Amino acid sequence: MKINSEAQTFSFNHIILLTLVLTSSLFFIGCGVVDVVPADTPAKSNIVFVTVTPEPSLTLSEGKRFTEEVAPEPTAGPYFADANELGKVMVLEYHRIAYPEERYQRTPDNLRYDLQRLYERGYYPVNFIDVVNGLTSVPPGKKPVVLTFDDSDISQFRMLPDNTIDADSAVGIIMNFHYQYGDEWPPRATFFVLGNDVQDHIAIFGQPEWTKAKLQFLVDVGMEVGSHTVNHTDLSVATAERIEWELAVSKHVIEQLIPGYTVQSLSVPYGGFPYTHDFLKAGNWGGYDYHYAGNVAAWGGPSVSPFDPAFERYKVSRLEINTTWMDHWLTYFDQNPDKYYISDGDPNRMTAPQQQTVAEN
Repeated sequence: MKINSEAQTFSFNHIILLTLVLTSSLFFIGCGVVDVVPADTPAKSNIVFVTVTPEPSLTLSEGKRFTEEVAPEPTAGPYFADANELGKVMVLEYHRIAYPEERYQRTPDNLRYDLQRLYERGYYPVNFIDVVNGLTSVPPGKKPVVLTFDDSDISQFRMLPDNTIDADSAVGIIMNFHYQYGDEWPPRATFFVLGNDVQDHIAIFGQPEWTKAKLQFLVDVGMEVGSHTVNHTDLSVATAERIEWELAVSKHVIEQLIPGYTVQSLSVPYGGFPYTHDFLKAGNWGGYDYHYAGNVAAWGGPSVSPFDPAFERYKVSRLEINTTWMDHWLTYFDQNPDKYYISDGDPNRMTAPQQQTVAEN
């Protein structure tokens, strides 16, 4: 059959046109629809989707954290608001402040926790000499407690390379706790140091270049420095001359390092008392006179009140601190608040020894 050439040409042209239309349609289908907008339409602002990151919460530095966990509520007990100046007083005994927890060593975290629990229960820190002198600085309704530290170990007062106080040392912990609570927890504690008579004084907090500055800092902020003898000598087996040398020289050395300061308190090493307490009261060696107003024992539990006739200022009992004993006595006084000393705020009350002196005169 013969095909008309015009019809063939028409058909071929239509085929080409149809092919172009289909190809264009497929192109636009693949590319999507393009909106045509007037030239004067302003360009749309770019929209950026941002995942909001919350601001980091402000926290105290590592040295100013006082507990890893929230301290438990005090053990429930009867409420007791009346003053009771014949109640017991806890004199706490610490040595090294370091890891791990063991006898003669309390961890920094546990010391912080000790302070936190004492604060929450209404205790108020004082120096040891304050007990001997009648606790005249304790606000009404507060319960005095004494923190004592024996041996002048470096862990009690350490300076870091940047000339700051180590926040994990005893002094750093006490000062940071004071900074958190202000006048409700003044910086009070008694450090019984080894007043060695050699020139480097390394036995006093372990950093000879800082010895004078550390001791001056303690007394400037209101803490107490007492004697722990020269060489940590057991006075129960020492000769009379050695006893007087230890007590006279240690006091002299400390006072030379803190100009204008008077050492009044003593802690006999090992709880070793000389054969008579007269040695602890006063004496002389090599031209150095000494007088001590009071002395702490190494054990014995909570002390009787300084207003109790049984109070012995040269044998004041202490609590050697560990978790078991701390828990026991805090719970005991929570449940028996009438057994603890509560101040009436009277600054003129005389202690039992003071009353005895007046009576004798």
